[in-house]
Amino acid sequence: MNQPRLSGTQPRRARQANTAAVLQLLVQRGPLARSDIAKELSLNHGSVSRIIEPLLSAGIVRELDGWSTRLGRPRVPVELDPSSRYAVGVHLGLERTTVGLTDLAGHSVRTHAENRDPADSSATLRRAAELAAGMAGSAPGPVMGIGVTVGGEVDRAGGRVVRNDVLGWTDVRIAGPLRDWTGLEVVVDANVCALLGAELTFGGGLSRHSALYLFIGNVAETGFLGRPEAGPDGVVQGTFGRILVPCLAGRGHARFDECGTDVALLAAARSAGLTASSPADLIRLADTDPVAIGLLEARSTQVALLADTMYDLMRPHTIILGGSGASSGRWLEAVRDKVETTPPQSLILPRSGDDPLVVAAAGLVVRAFFAAGTTR
Repeated sequence: MNQPRLSGTQPRRARQANTAAVLQLLVQRGPLARSDIAKELSLNHGSVSRIIEPLLSAGIVRELDGWSTRLGRPRVPVELDPSSRYAVGVHLGLERTTVGLTDLAGHSVRTHAENRDPADSSATLRRAAELAAGMAGSAPGPVMGIGVTVGGEVDRAGGRVVRNDVLGWTDVRIAGPLRDWTGLEVVVDANVCALLGAELTFGGGLSRHSALYLFIGNVAETGFLGRPEAGPDGVVQGTFGRILVPCLAGRGHARFDECGTDVALLAAARSAGLTASSPADLIRLADTDPVAIGLLEARSTQVALLADTMYDLMRPHTIILGGSGASSGRWLEAVRDKVETTPPQSLILPRSGDDPLVVAAAGLVVRAFFAAGTTR
């Protein structure tokens, strides 16, 4: 990672930043000896020891058996203890609320999903608070807080949804009510920002390159990482829903947010006589059904065009294909086959594990914990 050492005029902030860098390094690369940490982060050995000791005392990191070397004393590696802290993640989707418990390394411990009426924001948030409190109560260790992800325009600082056309929400406060009902700290962010942040935190070194995240679900959103002035976590958020793509039925072109979302895909499947309640169902049908194969091929053509357009504009090192098809290597290969200007190997699936939106939501809390650079 080769991050410069922060010191001098603001030692307290420098210590926080260095502690955050150590925790980030351990979650991605650990276990590591103190000397390796010092080398990676351009810190001296004494600074690393002063960071590690409080983390050991708080149980956030732990020492392992020493590595044998030919010269000198054995090096004692340290690693993050994932079970030392937990975070609750909440994803507010179109028809479903999903709540999960995630450990400090981004591993999903358990999840629970419920269908709901998206129009009733008050009832949705009250039930989300009940589920989050129950999930926190079942945690085997301390819970740091609740992270919430939702599509549309989100005011992270204010903890509210500014606008989500799919849900029909305008100016809906989330953080305040959930904090009042659960007693836990709450962080709220847009789906794509949280997903890209989770890749940065748990994906293993994504921060070294620019990355574009294409989220394709009931909403069509994109996030770009690579400009430090962009905002929280350096992520630029936007939408590609207005880009014209071929219609799934092969008749003309339309905006992607009209003919390429999961809603449009499943509507096309029903019109073709297929029984599929989710894109995952359609992917399974495509093992044998030629109509399902045709729909997924058409969807892959749409996504390839989106990828090429964004690549031509921004030239990212990596394009992450997230959303409902992200669990399918078959979908990834289909898109790779159809891109024209995008290097196929630059297209990847998310690496943040199962239940990506829930892990991404919990990741908001984990990153805040890392950024604080303390042993609280």
